[in-house]
Amino acid sequence: MQAPIKTDAEFAKLFQRADRMRRPMQYRLMLLLSVKLGMRPKEIALMESSWVIGRELRIPQGSSKGQASRTLPLNDEIQAAIRLHMQGRQGRCFINEKGVPMNAKAVSDAFQRLYLLSDEQGSCYSGRRTLATNLVDRNTPLPVVQRVLGHAHLSTTARYVSVTPRMIEAALFA
Repeated sequence: MQAPIKTDAEFAKLFQRADRMRRPMQYRLMLLLSVKLGMRPKEIALMESSWVIGRELRIPQGSSKGQASRTLPLNDEIQAAIRLHMQGRQGRCFINEKGVPMNAKAVSDAFQRLYLLSDEQGSCYSGRRTLATNLVDRNTPLPVVQRVLGHAHLSTTARYVSVTPRMIEAALFA
């Protein structure tokens, strides 16, 4: 089953809940990386402070699915969330309360916890799928969406996109 696409209001509810979690900055940053950059759980888990260079997040080869690297722009909100979460600390961005770096399953479990406590349906891939759908809904060319998500094939990117009522209306009455 594919992760559900979420509305802005549903994500607002998730962000509000993240702010009340035991480690709010960690949950907020994870959510931002998923919703705004479409990062995979593995990429979030492996993220290091050294990946942030200026206003870019450079995901190195081997830190994602497949062997490709990719670079994503960072907006002010994400940069501020990284600074608040890291508090000047260097190295792996996501560590558990015992100081052990999180793996992809731990990141996925954190998302599940956030969705459950927010009484929302979703998974660690809901942000990624919603981003892809929203980009296409705003007429972003599919090859650009492919690059953002880090897919090798357009057919993979197409599977992430859901059809929205606005897309249907634009196709019929443009």
